[in-house]
Amino acid sequence: QGSEGEIFFGVSDRYSKSMLSLRRPLVGVALPFLSHLAVIVSGIDNGLGQTPPRGWRSWNTFDCTSDPRIIHDKDMRGAMRAVLDSSRSVGGKPLRLKDLGFSWISMDDGWQQCNCSTRQDEDPTLPKCSVDECIGGKCTWHNKMTGLPMVNLHRFPDMHSLVEYGHSLGLKVGGYLNTCICMEHQPTTHYEQDVAWFLAMGFDGVKIDSCGNSVNVSRFAELFNKSGKAVRIENCHNGAPDPKSGFCSMNMYRSGGDISADFGSILGEAYSTLPYNDRADPLSRPGCWAYPDMMQVGNFNGAEPQRTDEERSHFGLWSIVSSPLILGFNMTDRDTMDRVWPIITNQDALEVNQGWAGHPGTLIKSYLAVDLPVFQIGHGSCSAEGALGWRLSEGRLLAPGSTEEAPLCVDGSISLPDEPAVYANPCPPPTTGSGQVNCGLPIRNCSLVTGLWDFDAPSGLLFWQNSETADPGCLQVFPQELSPLTSLEPGQPPSAAFRAPKSTGKLRVGNGERRPAMTQLIQCPALGKLPPPGGRFNFTEDGALMFSGDGAVAAAGCLTSVLLNGVQLWSKPLPGSKVAALLVNVLSVPQSVQLPLADVPGLGGGAGTSRACATRDVWRQEDFVVHSAHLELGLASHASAYYIFDCAGSAADVVQQLVV
Repeated sequence: QGSEGEIFFGVSDRYSKSMLSLRRPLVGVALPFLSHLAVIVSGIDNGLGQTPPRGWRSWNTFDCTSDPRIIHDKDMRGAMRAVLDSSRSVGGKPLRLKDLGFSWISMDDGWQQCNCSTRQDEDPTLPKCSVDECIGGKCTWHNKMTGLPMVNLHRFPDMHSLVEYGHSLGLKVGGYLNTCICMEHQPTTHYEQDVAWFLAMGFDGVKIDSCGNSVNVSRFAELFNKSGKAVRIENCHNGAPDPKSGFCSMNMYRSGGDISADFGSILGEAYSTLPYNDRADPLSRPGCWAYPDMMQVGNFNGAEPQRTDEERSHFGLWSIVSSPLILGFNMTDRDTMDRVWPIITNQDALEVNQGWAGHPGTLIKSYLAVDLPVFQIGHGSCSAEGALGWRLSEGRLLAPGSTEEAPLCVDGSISLPDEPAVYANPCPPPTTGSGQVNCGLPIRNCSLVTGLWDFDAPSGLLFWQNSETADPGCLQVFPQELSPLTSLEPGQPPSAAFRAPKSTGKLRVGNGERRPAMTQLIQCPALGKLPPPGGRFNFTEDGALMFSGDGAVAAAGCLTSVLLNGVQLWSKPLPGSKVAALLVNVLSVPQSVQLPLADVPGLGGGAGTSRACATRDVWRQEDFVVHSAHLELGLASHASAYYIFDCAGSAADVVQQLVV
């Protein structure tokens, strides 16, 4: 906490000794900013991933819709040669992707030989197996006699030779286990055989998926550690670091679902890191990074300049939250490589991604949309602007600001992320410092709303009935969850299986901010069941729509009509006195913002007062000095602005640094 309420990142040495061996005793390390807690910190001792990994993985280009689109030996070799191509330059100097750290080339699903012809990998010479039959234990990609993995020799005639080819080029080669094509759900597992084969092939890293029955990443880590070879472990949906102990048996772990090449998916994936990158108490750290998913830069469609803006924002988001930067486009496509080269080789963005000053970076704040009279339901004080004027008339829930000429209605048929054109993309979960974010049902012109609302005064329930649905839904207000993290149970030994977590509590919203809320529809309770889940509604004479919370679920207050969230501020501290800030327009219409530099953690005391800020424009590769307390900028649809601020010295010192 700085002067005048300025908020900084929670930077600590909580994980400064996190890379302890699985074979060593667990060591207690006290949190300096939560001195009343003593935590256990332990992890895989392989020395890898001390900075966010960079490389390429095959899935986003070579998926499983047909044999030609499944990864083959030639595709891996093509990707290896692509990162060694020196025909392009960075800053006027010929440079290869390998020189920038993109030196890991990894395969995904499709290398294995299944005993069945499956939906994602059809083979007319094999018996067909449905997904249900695979889940029932019929499918396997292990040899029944030896238990060793079986390789599809049509796609990979000599796996060891492929890996050695990568090594001969100075590259690291990654593989893939616990597959989704030919998912195994048999009573037996093959941890020892998988690790033995993997090491015999010479792989340097492994992605462990969650589709089969070998989901114990701790067990894999233990076996790889015993081999004496450092193997980078990527955990795909098999748990995460334990929130209490910090135990981490992997170098990177998936925080998000499967990514697609559209901006809504990109935002949702970025939001998935927030519970792990909490502003006061982050779990993502060197050697154990939260990882939304492989990147889709290079795979976007659409017209320019929006395609480039979206891919640049995508790269910026992964950069500023310290995500591993794993490329996923076809790197042998020279036109695509030429197009995205300025994005993926931006050395300032890479510097931000690799820098470590105690925090991985996170969402700081969302600013309300400007020049866009489009609204959503909010929840707040009954005296707040937009709290008065609610009416229920002929099945329409009319919002404040409605007129006869332009009636505005609450639409229960869609959620904000599904509305085309202008409504906000997926709502970010609030974190410490960003608790002001509201997300709720959209408020639209009544002519666009097809369902009907009804109110039952005795129960306090507001019903929504859509002609397309048989059962009505009920409006409720819920606090946005600061999700308990899917993780190991505290104190779990390395060789135990991952299980459903015990309750570990919620990450907190700090700084005295009210807990944000989301309005959504739920299945209606029986009218005689009181109180309804979360509380009840009541229309007052002055037009307020009051919500009586039950205390455990949501606080009492009033529904409000609020603007959409527009530009977001993401930030990350860097070594020395530098701070990175990324501003992203999440709307599909242009936005302007006047950024108070005081909103950027660490800059509150200096900007616009006795100091100036040396500023690096990451996307434009330009330097300038900010002398005022604000920075004004305009952003096109889904575009971003990326800055590195240094406000350490006086204005004269800053200018002198730039001159030199």
